[in-house]
Amino acid sequence: MTERPTGPDRSFKGTGFIRLWSGETASLAGAEISFMAMSLTAVITLSASPLQMGILEACESLAVLFLGLSVGVWTDRYDRRRLMLAANLGRCLALLVVPVGFWFGFLSMPVLYAVVFVVGALTLLFDSSMSAYLPTLVGKSLLTRANSWMEASRSVGTVAGPGVAGLLVQVISAPLALLVDAVSYLVSWFTLAGLPRKPPAQRPADEPEVSHFRDIGHGLRFLWSDRIQRPMVLAATHFNIFHAAFFAVYTLYVLRVLHFSPALFGVMSMAGGAAGLLGAVVTQRVTDRLGYGPTLILVYATPAVSALFVPLASSTGNTVGAAFLVATGIFSWTFAVIINLVVSETIKQSLVPDALLGRVTATIRFISWGIQPLGAVLGGALGGAIGLGRTMLIAAVGLLTSALWPLFSPVRDVRTLPADSDE
Repeated sequence: MTERPTGPDRSFKGTGFIRLWSGETASLAGAEISFMAMSLTAVITLSASPLQMGILEACESLAVLFLGLSVGVWTDRYDRRRLMLAANLGRCLALLVVPVGFWFGFLSMPVLYAVVFVVGALTLLFDSSMSAYLPTLVGKSLLTRANSWMEASRSVGTVAGPGVAGLLVQVISAPLALLVDAVSYLVSWFTLAGLPRKPPAQRPADEPEVSHFRDIGHGLRFLWSDRIQRPMVLAATHFNIFHAAFFAVYTLYVLRVLHFSPALFGVMSMAGGAAGLLGAVVTQRVTDRLGYGPTLILVYATPAVSALFVPLASSTGNTVGAAFLVATGIFSWTFAVIINLVVSETIKQSLVPDALLGRVTATIRFISWGIQPLGAVLGGALGGAIGLGRTMLIAAVGLLTSALWPLFSPVRDVRTLPADSDE
């Protein structure tokens, strides 16, 4: 592999990245508001039952399962900037259905199901398009920094979003709070509209124009045959099963076993957001020192240790000690996960051919995200059968073994990534 240049990285100046980052930050801020506002609309305005809340939660995952592979084909066939603009406009219009339905009296749970499904599908389209668009905008030598900026915005949104959403719901009601989210997507649309147009990626000479489903198959075959991408997607899928299993019982454990108040529970979430911001800031330094492959192995293993802090918190005998252990676990878990996301995204964007990047991105998300409902069901079933604490211990072992995929594969030897040909 080509060594990274030894001199300082180029500035983002002139690349258009700041405009892309600003647009993404606006949409992420809105997404954090809508995540809470949609749930509160269901509970407060529509008096949703537990079953209905479960269906609402599943609708976003269903969008990934039903449309994930097709989104990858569209991303590789059409102008990625235009796809991002279309996704933002679509999300804006979809969210406006909720306050309009509230005003005119036709808001119902099926309407919320449809809105969540559509927004989830368009978010997948936006994210896949942005992932494929970013390398052409900033070049490969700046990918780690660019992805770190993106994850930093996500972490800040995680910290601030729930609080802003709660304030908006308190002041103007849950359905009307979604107006703010809709406006955020409109702001993002205007911001991204000034980015340079990117034509569809050129297909390789040996890959003639084929049908939609054959295009899907080509992306799947590439992902499975690539010696770097295959173990990475298997590691992500393995990790997400046990990640979902752990968090299926986490809330019950901290509220019912540790007896945390809702306010204290919220503070724990803020600790995770702060850790994510720190992780995004230091990723470049970590990969420069350890290399990409070894860093990935380390951050897959770290959450296993972090997971142990939560069940251990019950042995402290006091709320302060328990809160410290839980906060430590969530902080170190999120810190590792954010570095994982930045490193995985950068490796993929650097090594996958541009003509396949949309399909590979969408396929990875289809597989690794689509498995999470199974992990959540597994965690819930184990929690009821053997107890919440033991379920967390099993999840910790599962998280640790996810590091074996990169450890015993060529991923461990990835120290540097190809730099721009112009540098």
